[in-house]
Amino acid sequence: MLRALAPAGLPMTISDLRAGLVAAGEGERAVAALRREICQSFGVRHTFLVSSGRAALSILLQALHALQPQRNVVALPAYTSYSVPSAAVNAGLRVALYDLDPVTLSPVPESLARAVDHRTVAVVVCHLFGYPADLDLVRQVAAARGAYVVDDAAQAMGGEFKGKPLGCCGDAGLFSLSRGKNLNALDGGIIITHRDDLASRLEQLQPVGDGARTHRLFLKALLLSMLIRPSLYWLPRSLPFLRIGASVYDPRFPRDTFTPFQAGIARRMLARLPEVTAARREVARDLRGRLSNLHDVSPVGSGGYGEPVYLRFPVMVNSGLPLVESPLLGVVRSYPTPLGAIEQLRPHLVDVSARYPGAEQLAGRLLTLPTHQFVTPLDRKRIVESIGSR
Repeated sequence: MLRALAPAGLPMTISDLRAGLVAAGEGERAVAALRREICQSFGVRHTFLVSSGRAALSILLQALHALQPQRNVVALPAYTSYSVPSAAVNAGLRVALYDLDPVTLSPVPESLARAVDHRTVAVVVCHLFGYPADLDLVRQVAAARGAYVVDDAAQAMGGEFKGKPLGCCGDAGLFSLSRGKNLNALDGGIIITHRDDLASRLEQLQPVGDGARTHRLFLKALLLSMLIRPSLYWLPRSLPFLRIGASVYDPRFPRDTFTPFQAGIARRMLARLPEVTAARREVARDLRGRLSNLHDVSPVGSGGYGEPVYLRFPVMVNSGLPLVESPLLGVVRSYPTPLGAIEQLRPHLVDVSARYPGAEQLAGRLLTLPTHQFVTPLDRKRIVESIGSR
């Protein structure tokens, strides 16, 4: 039987779908209930829900810019999801890039210091693949320049930095609820903050919709609940027009509401987030142990700032060896280029000539391994064998 593993994903059950339909009948009360639960779970004063993670980041950056309108630059890691610069440009801001250490996935101090100046409204720190980055460094540099800190935990919901939840370690934080993230509500974005002045601006920027997407979302959820399974995942990944896993830079995206249907699913997912995280960590521990006998592949992300939540398990293939993916095993590259190499982004960059060697190394040598619940012990054995045989 043909079998294929998704690179990332969180299964959705029939009970999740049922909860979504019940919440759809409750209307905005279901959304309000989710907002309260997120505030309680993360110990923040304000929560906002929108249609996607990039919409959340765009709205958040706009709100921060409204608080400091004389500043129009946002500092971003040079290697991250293409949705991050898409959101910055959508918000009307220019972009300064800083490099990442390919071992820790944290900002390079000297590069970060060069990227942040009197024009910088915010520094965005991304916890790639669920690995906590050095927030102490980011907060220190941002504070010295009077910039805000955006704790982007889109890939790291449930993680911690020195005992504090990721997403809560800056002036504002955000999470993504897309199908490949730690909490899956098909799509969606969460903004959290303790700042009343920022919350007031965010209230003014909230999108208005009619909730007519519920039927489409239900059908999408039904299909996803089936096709994420290894026995069927080969089907969507065999259709090129779906562009599954493609990195796309596109600042022209909608900013819509978060539906009650999604809220019902998200509330169930939030309740079992600790269980999902524990399962991912067990898969990661097994992979790390199996990889210890390989000399040409090294796990990355050993910053020591907190235990990762392992959205994926990243490894670096030594220079000189071929970077070979194993798509049927969910072993794939991540972002194919540093942000500075995205041609459409260059007109929005503060410095188009700067080089980011850490980001270039990550783009050229990094593979990610799946950690979700469909990855069996036999899969892990085959994954490591596929890497070791190259």
